[in-house]
Amino acid sequence: MFENELLNVYRTKYPNGISKEVANNYMIACPFLNEIAVDNGAFDYHRYAPRPASTSMELDVKNFIMDTEHEITIVLSNDTILKQLDKLLQDYGEKDSSETIRTTLFIVAAIYDKHVKGELYTEITTSENTLPYLQQVRPEMLKLFELLNTKRYSPSKKKELRVFNPITIDNGVKKITLENSCHWLTDLLDDYLQIYLGVKSLEEAQAELKEVYAEKKGRKASNVACNLIMYGTFHLLQKYSSLKTKSEQIRMTLDYMKLLFEEGSYNVDENSTNAAIAYLVKQGYKPQWKPKQTEDYNFSPNNQSTEYLW
Repeated sequence: MFENELLNVYRTKYPNGISKEVANNYMIACPFLNEIAVDNGAFDYHRYAPRPASTSMELDVKNFIMDTEHEITIVLSNDTILKQLDKLLQDYGEKDSSETIRTTLFIVAAIYDKHVKGELYTEITTSENTLPYLQQVRPEMLKLFELLNTKRYSPSKKKELRVFNPITIDNGVKKITLENSCHWLTDLLDDYLQIYLGVKSLEEAQAELKEVYAEKKGRKASNVACNLIMYGTFHLLQKYSSLKTKSEQIRMTLDYMKLLFEEGSYNVDENSTNAAIAYLVKQGYKPQWKPKQTEDYNFSPNNQSTEYLW
């Protein structure tokens, strides 16, 4: 997330590079091609983007700088954030673990500052296909998944069955009906969607269509970064702070959020915040920073490629 800051330190301290002996410990092969295959089937992206026979070795500057003791300068838009954090910790009587909490919350503020300015670097790489996938292709995949998993009730078998046969395709000029013999087409589509869509159930697909794409043009009503910081700050305080009660931990969480977010952009009610955190825990929420332009969207967890998204 602080790639630019790390690169700046390297360029300043090592304008002529580092010795080959040291560099060898940080040389990685083909760093910009994700080589983790999804599977070995027909839709494995390596079938279409094979790994080059010869790979280049490049210095991983970020890891090298992280292993050194050079200072890294982080600039925030809010130049009073440290004073505000110190006052917050003082108000809540944090002493024993204040440095751990202070440093962590400062780093989070810096990450959010980058996020707001659209300068956040994360493991999610935005390529020319990223936004078309998220805004156009993925909702179509969700609709296809919904269609394939819609069930009908069979009185004879007294259970719900997936609707498979027949399948009609109309391109506006000609229309054909396929029998989908041996479920060859639907099985192929199932495999494809498992990789490139990656939803687990019909309910999950329908919820994403409603929450992300229905009449909001890809924008969720809630602030995704707000949920992430709320969830993370509360659990940080639960683990490291000297605050004994859950109520105190939630109040401090809300007071920290007040330093970062605009008034009215999140719910300041303690009971609502408690319920929101409990809901996220129950849902198995995994905090993940995303670039600003992709924060409201989902990627497929089963596709490790950041370049071949469909």
